[in-house]
Amino acid sequence: MTREECRTLCMAEERAFYNGWNFAHLNGRWEEDPLPWDFREEILAHLREDSVFLDLASGGYGFLLSLRPTPGRAFYAEEDEQSAAILRQRFAPHGVDVRRIIDGQDLPFSDGKFDLVYTRYGDFFPREAARVLKKGGVFLAQQSGGVSGLFNGIPFPGWEQRSAGDLSALIGELEDAGMQVLKGEEAYPAIRFRDIGALAYWIHAAGWQPDSFGVEDREETFWRLAQSLEEEGCLLCREHRFFVVAKKI
Repeated sequence: MTREECRTLCMAEERAFYNGWNFAHLNGRWEEDPLPWDFREEILAHLREDSVFLDLASGGYGFLLSLRPTPGRAFYAEEDEQSAAILRQRFAPHGVDVRRIIDGQDLPFSDGKFDLVYTRYGDFFPREAARVLKKGGVFLAQQSGGVSGLFNGIPFPGWEQRSAGDLSALIGELEDAGMQVLKGEEAYPAIRFRDIGALAYWIHAAGWQPDSFGVEDREETFWRLAQSLEEEGCLLCREHRFFVVAKKI
């Protein structure tokens, strides 16, 4: 690959993203290591047929339905007004109640309403999650501590490390909110990119970088990474993930 071919490919991937992003666009072009835990199975281990539960801003329509919710007992909280309207239509046939979050520190639910609350990469406030849980209710969270910004050991200039913290900090916050942490795990899975265009698209789609991020301003970096990819067969970086299971006491 020449430098001009690299530039053309990366800019084409950037345009493809802005024409309507879809992670399926990257099928076969990237992969990530599986996590050592299964978040869905962790939820199901605490979910009963009569449980009233809340999906707290997880951004997953299919994920909630995979839990086979009992109509009238599942709730979904969403911050974005337009997304909430769309989800109300999608969830309506399944009896899932969608509520919009105006203020994450004041969820639109009464005290002690839920048997279980979970979030996958959503923003949340531990004290507010504890407030809406029944005594003995369970809270589960899977969060991301960010991506290293090193690709085959090469630092990506200007990389913004956006993070939801780390496991020890989250455990402390949950305990301060009146919860007992039952389980906590942390992992650093590898992500591998098979072509440089896949990386250009992924950086946009994953949302780690600011809206002002542009391929053209980082042409030199993409060219260096393309050369490393050809030598090594892939571009490898690592991300940070962690999860907890806690009980309101």
